[in-house]
Amino acid sequence: MIIQRDMSMAQAILENNRLIPLLPRFKIELGFGEKTVREVCRLYEVNVDFFLEIVNSYVNEEYTPQNDLTFFSLSSIVDYLKNTHAIYLEEELPHVEAEIHEWICKSELSRDKKDLVVTFFNDYKQEFIEHIMKEEDEVLPYILEVEKQYEAEKPDPEFLEKLRHYSIHEFAREHDRLEDSLSNLAKLIIKYLPPLRNRQLCNQILTDLFALVNDLIDHAAMEDKILVPKVAEIEQCIKQQSS
Repeated sequence: MIIQRDMSMAQAILENNRLIPLLPRFKIELGFGEKTVREVCRLYEVNVDFFLEIVNSYVNEEYTPQNDLTFFSLSSIVDYLKNTHAIYLEEELPHVEAEIHEWICKSELSRDKKDLVVTFFNDYKQEFIEHIMKEEDEVLPYILEVEKQYEAEKPDPEFLEKLRHYSIHEFAREHDRLEDSLSNLAKLIIKYLPPLRNRQLCNQILTDLFALVNDLIDHAAMEDKILVPKVAEIEQCIKQQSS
């Protein structure tokens, strides 16, 4: 089902509950009554075109974004990504980490196996943080600079020189290993570690791990379908204008 702007937001959520984790990334809160998607977006000052592109890409693997991506700004994408990064670092990753440490404390694992799990997760956490920080420090400022140069009467020569050696497509090549590493942790738990007496806790850890893996995959797919094409389109416009 494609989510439309005049659809009830409540209906959209009920029919696509995977949207629930996305709402905080737009700073949208539950409790919108009978308001439509358009009305809720207006209430929270969210560009409705951008919202629809994100949520439809997220819940539907076959969804193809509209050809004209000029209906929303690059700064809208940057704000969304910053909110998403904050939720990953401040909520979702610490939640999984706390569950793993609780599981280890209550398990009968040998010291070597406990150290293996902790080391594996800590290495992943460090890699994850470094990836996010690179986006925050390099990629997002670059995206905003692309928008600034596009809107300028004449692009800066230094930026034009940078465009000769760098493109947003470089960023798109770095996604896959984050979800792969997290999947490997889940595989380690399933294949090689002895069962825990608290089966409910173990099941919850695996459920949350796979939920985060799937979210990272969907998030990367959204960036590849929306962020990268839009930035690349504007990069090309800048090159054409300056030639």
